[in-house]
Amino acid sequence: MTGWPMRSTRCLRDRQLAAHGKKLADAAMANPPGTGHPALARSTPSAGRGHTRKTMDMTNLAPQNDRGLAGQAIFVSGAGAGIGRAIAEALGAAGANLALFDLNAAAMEAVAAPLLSQGLRVSCHTGDVTSAADVHSAIEQAVQLHQRLDGAVNNAGIVGASADVCDYPAETFRRVLDVNVMGVLHGMQAQLAVMKRQGRGAIVNIASAAGIIGWVGHSAYVASKHAVVGLTKTAALEYAAQGIRINAVCPAFIYTDLTAGLFQTPGVHEAAVASHPIGRLGQPHEVAEAVMWLLSDRASFAVGSSLVVDGAATID
Repeated sequence: MTGWPMRSTRCLRDRQLAAHGKKLADAAMANPPGTGHPALARSTPSAGRGHTRKTMDMTNLAPQNDRGLAGQAIFVSGAGAGIGRAIAEALGAAGANLALFDLNAAAMEAVAAPLLSQGLRVSCHTGDVTSAADVHSAIEQAVQLHQRLDGAVNNAGIVGASADVCDYPAETFRRVLDVNVMGVLHGMQAQLAVMKRQGRGAIVNIASAAGIIGWVGHSAYVASKHAVVGLTKTAALEYAAQGIRINAVCPAFIYTDLTAGLFQTPGVHEAAVASHPIGRLGQPHEVAEAVMWLLSDRASFAVGSSLVVDGAATID
């Protein structure tokens, strides 16, 4: 009985939304899409939204062979290896200026060197995502250099131990949550502080296929990535009206330094491949493609999504 009032309220809300949707559909039929279409008729910003008809006009997008990211200032955490490195390299190839963040200064500088040789503006910031001070300092320095922050990718993460829930070491569990969840929170808080002033921006959080399904033996990682998906959705709702898009990408097994250790256990690699109906594991650049789309204006209607890049591994 305790769920009945909530169910009644939900049904009433659904009926109201359905009625509103029918009114919009009727209006659309009477007035086909064009400059006079109701959905495009905002010639001035709505209160608190910051969107005009001009910003909704898809005809001002970059040509198809142009990512539309050239000259943008984008922050990438965990940029020294794996998916983070692939994202940084792909963004650099698209002409973006970058602020790279990683614990491993040497690895990060190795990523930055060829990007700098292309004439891009690239800054390197050494720090730990579990430290709010480190992350906020890096974002502040990046904004001083680039004068703005167009996009951000919160990528840094760890897998943790492999153990059943009953045997999972509590300290390791906390460490996984600290890196994978608090690291994303610290990043978003620093990035949103800048983007709110700008009235625009795009953030992509790297979650995992483990953020939407379970993974035996990896309760901490699964819990952390579910948290990233939930955090992404909530933040997206809170800031969508301020011109800031926040989304997540959920990769399945990708060949990186992070997964290399897992594959040393006999049978794990074979089992991982078998769990992907596509017949193979993913490559870092395939995740980078999804990230670049979400950062670009081509994904202007994607808000709060969890874009799955998994070779069909999570399909029931």
